Amino acid sequence: MAQDKVYSAAIIGLGRIGYSLGLDKKREQPASHTMALLANSRIKIVAGCDKNTETFADWQKAVKGAAVYTDSSELYRNHAPDIITIAVNESAHLNEAIRAINAKPRLVILEKPVALNMKEALLIKEASEKNNVPVLVNHERRFSEDYAAAKKFLSEIGELQEIKAGLYSALAVYNAEEEKTGAYSLLHDGTHLVDILLYFLEDQKSPSNLIQIPEKEPGKGKKEGNDIFFKNDSSDNSGKITVNSILNRPELTGIVRDEFGKLRQVNAFYRTHLCPSVNLFISGRSKFFQFELVLTGTEGRVCIGNGYCKLYRSEESPLYERFHSLVSDKSVSIPKKTLYFSNMIKNAVAFLDGKEELRSSLQTGMNALAILEEIKRRF
Repeated sequence: MAQDKVYSAAIIGLGRIGYSLGLDKKREQPASHTMALLANSRIKIVAGCDKNTETFADWQKAVKGAAVYTDSSELYRNHAPDIITIAVNESAHLNEAIRAINAKPRLVILEKPVALNMKEALLIKEASEKNNVPVLVNHERRFSEDYAAAKKFLSEIGELQEIKAGLYSALAVYNAEEEKTGAYSLLHDGTHLVDILLYFLEDQKSPSNLIQIPEKEPGKGKKEGNDIFFKNDSSDNSGKITVNSILNRPELTGIVRDEFGKLRQVNAFYRTHLCPSVNLFISGRSKFFQFELVLTGTEGRVCIGNGYCKLYRSEESPLYERFHSLVSDKSVSIPKKTLYFSNMIKNAVAFLDGKEELRSSLQTGMNALAILEEIKRRF
C-alpha cells in the first residue's frame, strides 16, 4: 500500500541548506534538507553529492549507510532514487536540476530560487515536461503553519486596503557583478518575499499562473478585464510571451545606491484589482535581518514575519468612546512551531502517494521569478 512505501532519496549539495543548518541550535529544526528527510519515516536517504569532500565525514555520520559522490552523474549511474533534492548554489541550479530531471526520479525538490533568470527557468520547465518529472520548489513559507493561519484569517479582515512587504538585510539588493552567482538579495531572499506575497493574493479556486498570450504589439501592455499583461523579455519559441496576472508594472521609488553603484534600497509599488496599494520594499542597508508582511483590510490586519504572527480585528476601542480600534484577536491559536521544512517533506510524500498536489510548484516558483525580473529591468 502507498502509505507503507518508503521512498528513496538523494541530495545534491551538502552545504548549509543541504545539511549544516540542521545543526543550528537557534533555528527551529529540522532546518536543512538532510535533517527534514531523515525525520520522515517514509524516506530513506541513499546517497549524497558535493564537490567539497570535507563535508562527507560529518554528513555520513548523520546519514548512516548512504553513499557519497563528488559528481551527480556518477550518483545517477549507481542509484535511481524516487526523490532527488537539489540544494546547490543558484549558479548551479540549471545544470543540476536538468541532470536530476533527466535521471527521471518520481520527484525533484529544487531549492529556491528556481534559477538565476527566467531563461534558465524555462529550460528547467521544458526538461520537466519532456521527462514528465514534477518539481517541488522549496519556498518554505508556503508550508509554514503560521503563514497558513495568517492566510486563513484574511477572510476575517474585510477588503484588502494595503499590503506592505519588507525584507531588510546587509546584502546588496542588486549587484551586476553577481549576475552569474545570484548573490544579491533581490533574488536570494527576495524570491521568498515575492512568493509569499503571491501566496496571500492567490485565489484558492483559481491559483496564480504564468499566462501565455499571443504577442500582438511588441513592447506594449494590454489590458483585459482586471488584469494588466506586460511584455516579458523571456519569450519562448511559440510566439507567445510569459506574463504574470497579479503583480506587474511596478513603480520604483526610494532607490538608493552606494558609492560602488550597487543598489542598496528599492520599493516597488503595485496597484492591483486584489489590493489597490501593494508595496514591496527591499533594503540592503540594514545591520539586521528581518522579513515581514503587513496586510491591512477594512476590518482587521495581519502582521507576520520571522518569529511572530499577530492577527487583529476591528472592535470597540479601549482607548476612545464611539470609536473602533484594531484589537489583537486572542481566539486564534498561533502554532508555536511552524513545521516549515517538515511540512514540505510531508507534502512531497503525500504527492507521491497520490493524495495531495504540490503546494509549491515549479510554476509558482517561476511566477515569483517573473516578478523579480520585471523589477530588475526597471532599475
